[in-house]
Amino acid sequence: MPPEDRASTERPVILGRVTSPRTIPGRRGGGERARFTDPEERSRRIDARFDEALAAIGDQVQISNSIHAADPQLVLVFEALDEQIDLSTVANNLGIEILIEAESAITPTEEFELVSEEPRNPYIGSCLHAVCANQTAFENLLSLWRTWRTTEGLPNGYSKLRDLFAHLKDLRPWGPQDRLRAIDWDEYFAGHIDDRPQSIEIELWYRRSDQKRRQSQQEVTALVEQAGGQVTASAIIDQIGYHGLKCTVPNKVLRDLASGDHDAVRVVRSANVMYLRVSGQALPIVGPPTEVQGQIDNALPTGDPVLCLLDGAPAANHPLLRGRVEVYDPDDLLEKATVDELRHGTWMSSVAVWGDRGLGEAPAVRPVLVRPILTPADDTENRIEELPAEELVPDLMWRAFRELFDGTDAQPAAGETIAIVNISVGDPASPFETILSSWARIIDWLSYQYGVLIIVSAGNHQSLVLSPASSTEIAGLQGDERRRATLNAIARQQNKRRLLAPAESVNAISVGAIHGDASTVDPQGYAVDPTDGLPAISPISPTGSGYRRSVKPDLAANGGRVFFRDGISAQETISFAGISALGPGIRVATPSQFQETHISGTSPAAALVARRAARLHDVVSDITAGVSISTRQRASAIKALLAHGAAAPDHSEHDPIPGENAFGNGAAIRDYSEGCTSNEAVVLFIGSIGANEEQELLFPLPDGLNVRETKRIEATLAWLTPVNWRHRQYRKAALSFVKPEGAIPRLGTPTGLSSDATTRGATTLQRQSWELQSTFASGQGSNMKVRVKCYEQAGGLLGERIDFAVALSLWVAPALNVDVYSQVRAQVRSRVTIQPQG
Repeated sequence: MPPEDRASTERPVILGRVTSPRTIPGRRGGGERARFTDPEERSRRIDARFDEALAAIGDQVQISNSIHAADPQLVLVFEALDEQIDLSTVANNLGIEILIEAESAITPTEEFELVSEEPRNPYIGSCLHAVCANQTAFENLLSLWRTWRTTEGLPNGYSKLRDLFAHLKDLRPWGPQDRLRAIDWDEYFAGHIDDRPQSIEIELWYRRSDQKRRQSQQEVTALVEQAGGQVTASAIIDQIGYHGLKCTVPNKVLRDLASGDHDAVRVVRSANVMYLRVSGQALPIVGPPTEVQGQIDNALPTGDPVLCLLDGAPAANHPLLRGRVEVYDPDDLLEKATVDELRHGTWMSSVAVWGDRGLGEAPAVRPVLVRPILTPADDTENRIEELPAEELVPDLMWRAFRELFDGTDAQPAAGETIAIVNISVGDPASPFETILSSWARIIDWLSYQYGVLIIVSAGNHQSLVLSPASSTEIAGLQGDERRRATLNAIARQQNKRRLLAPAESVNAISVGAIHGDASTVDPQGYAVDPTDGLPAISPISPTGSGYRRSVKPDLAANGGRVFFRDGISAQETISFAGISALGPGIRVATPSQFQETHISGTSPAAALVARRAARLHDVVSDITAGVSISTRQRASAIKALLAHGAAAPDHSEHDPIPGENAFGNGAAIRDYSEGCTSNEAVVLFIGSIGANEEQELLFPLPDGLNVRETKRIEATLAWLTPVNWRHRQYRKAALSFVKPEGAIPRLGTPTGLSSDATTRGATTLQRQSWELQSTFASGQGSNMKVRVKCYEQAGGLLGERIDFAVALSLWVAPALNVDVYSQVRAQVRSRVTIQPQG
C-alpha cells in the first residue's frame, strides 16, 4: 500500500463555484408532539402557582411603598410545552408587556409524554415567556385562567391565551433565585477583601418605552442606595434589549444574599431586576514559573494584524512577545497594573503567537493585536484580573468594536485589518441555562454587524465533585477505570458545569478543552492525573449544549492536562492546581522577564483555535485573490475551514457524556493552512443566499474511484446570522445542507454527529462526515452535489441575503493511488468561475 502523502502548501484549498439560487417552498409547521399525562393534576398545580404569584405581587407593593414608587408590577414566567404561540395581541388586550421569550428542549417526565411511541426526536420543545403585569392586569389574567379552567373557552381576542393555558407546564414569579443565577459564594468570598466595597452588575428588564426604562432605573437606584450602595454606571443598548447598572455595595449586602436573607436586600426582590451578578473571571489553572527554554531567534512577524485579543494587557516587552504583539490600550489599563500582574494577557498573547511552546512550533507570521479589557481587581486579595469595576460588559464590547472598526472623533479605526477576535474570558456568575446572556447577545450582534469571526472560551470549572466517590478511590484506580470514574463524576455534575457567558453565542466559535498538552511530566508524590494519562475531555471544561440545544462547544482543542493532590484524608471534591514548573499544561510566556509557565483551561484552547484561524485568514485571502468577497463571507470561510479540520480526538473517551456536549463538532486536529495531500481535495464555496432559496454546489469527481476501498466525504457549512433578541427563535437565518448526492453512491448514516444534532437549535455551523467502501460509477465530467437551503425565522430576513461558506472534501485511501487533488483542481479551473455574491 503506497504511503499517504503529507499535506503541502503546494496543494492549497481550492475555490469552488456556486450556482445561481432557485426558490424553494417555505417550511411547514408540525403537529402537536406532547401531552400531559394527568391534565387535572397539572391544572391544580397551576392553580397553586397563581396563588403564589398573588402573594408575590403583595411583596412588590411593599417594595414600591418603601421607595414611594407607583404602580407596583410583577414579572411572571410562563413555561409552556410544544407550542409556537404569538402572545403579542393578548398582551395588548391585557395590558401586559412581553419582556423576553426563550426556547429550550426537555425530555419527557412523569408529568408529560410524547404522542408518538417511536419519535424521531426524543425531546419536547419548551418556551419560557416572561411578562410584566401590574396588579390590575394580573387580576384579569387570573380571572381568565379560572374561566378557562372551568369552560376551556375564553372571550374573543384571547384565543392565543387559551392555547397557552392548554400547553402551560408551569407558572411562577421571577424571584431572587432567578436573579442571582448560580453563584458559588464560598469561591467568591475566598478571594475578596471584606472591608472593600464590592462591585456588582444589575441587569434590568429592558422595557419597550423610554419612560418605563427611566422609571425602572430610578426605582432600582433608590433600592441600591437604600442598601448603602451607589450606582456608578448605566447603559442601554436597544439592538440587543439590554439595560444595565454597575454598582458598588457594602460587603454585608453580598453576605446577606449568600445566606439567603433576601428580605434584607430589597433590590434582589424588585420586579425591575432581571439579574444581579457579582464580578468574576473564570481563570485557568496555573503552574510555577521556570526560565524560558531554547533560543528565540525566529524572524519577527510582518504585515498587519488580523487577530485581536480582547484580554488582559500583556507584558509586551517579554522576550517571547517583543516585536510580535501590538497593544491598543485606550483605557490605559496598563497603567493600573505592575508588570508581574499582567498575567492573563501575557499567557493568551503567548498562545496566539507561539501556540503550546512545548511543541516548538514557529511563531505567528503576523503580529497579534491586543485590546486590554481586564485589569487587577482592587477588591480581591491576589488582585485577580477582571473586567474593570466601572464597566458594563455589553457597553464595553460595543465600544471596543467601534474603536477597532469605526474609529472615534479623535482617532481613526485601530483594527481595520482585524478579521478574528478572541475572547478567552468567561463569567462564572453567568452559566448558560435557557436565556441568552447579554454578553452573548452583544457579540452575536457585533459579529454580524462587522463581519468578524469571534472565538470564545467555553469557561473553566476548577474543581469537580466526585460524590459518591472520593479522591482516594479515584487515585486508587488505574488506566481506563480511573478515566471512566472521572467521566462519570463529570456526567453527574453536568447541570452545574454549564457553558459560561458568552460561550452560548450562536455566531461565535465556542471552544472546549481536551485533557492534553505537549508536556511530558508525570504526576509525582500525591499528584494524581484524573484520567491516568489517557485522552479525554478536560475535567475543567464545561459541557454543552447551547441555545435551543444547539451543539456547544463548537470545537475542542488541547487545553492542557490537570492534576489534583490526593491528601491524607479522602475528599468528595477535588481541586485542580498547577503542580510543577515542568507542567502539565500549555507552556506559555509569563510576565517576569525570561520566564515561562504552564496553564490549563479553555482559555488557552480558544487562543490555540484563534491562532489557527489567523493562518486560515491568509489561505482565504490567497485563494480569493481577484474575487470580491464581503467581510461576512470571509469570516464564514475561516469558520468553515476551522470546523472542517475537526475530528473525534484519537482514542479519547467521553461516555457517558454525549459527544456533542463534550467535544462539539470535534477536536481541531487538521490545519488546512498546511494544504492538502494528493489523495484528497478540499473545495471552498463562498456564496450568498436569500430566504426560501436553495443553491447547488458542484464538486467535480476524479477518475479511479471504481474500486472498493475506503473513501471519505466531508461537508461543513458556516454562516453569520442576524439576530432578533425579542423573538424566541433568536436566529433569523436558518441554513442547512442536504446530504451530498449526484454521481456518488447513496450515503448512509454519517460518522460522528447525526444530521438532527448538527442542525438543531440556533447553530450557525453544520459539519458531517461519511465513510464508504462503495465504488463510484463515474469520474471526470461528473459531480458530487451539495444543496444549501435557507429559511427565515425569528421575524424574518426582510429581503436580506445571508453570506455563507461551505468546505466540501473527498479523501480516498492511498491504496487507490489516485491523485484526487490534481484532478479536482484541473476540473474546477476549466469551468467558468461564478463570482461569490456580495
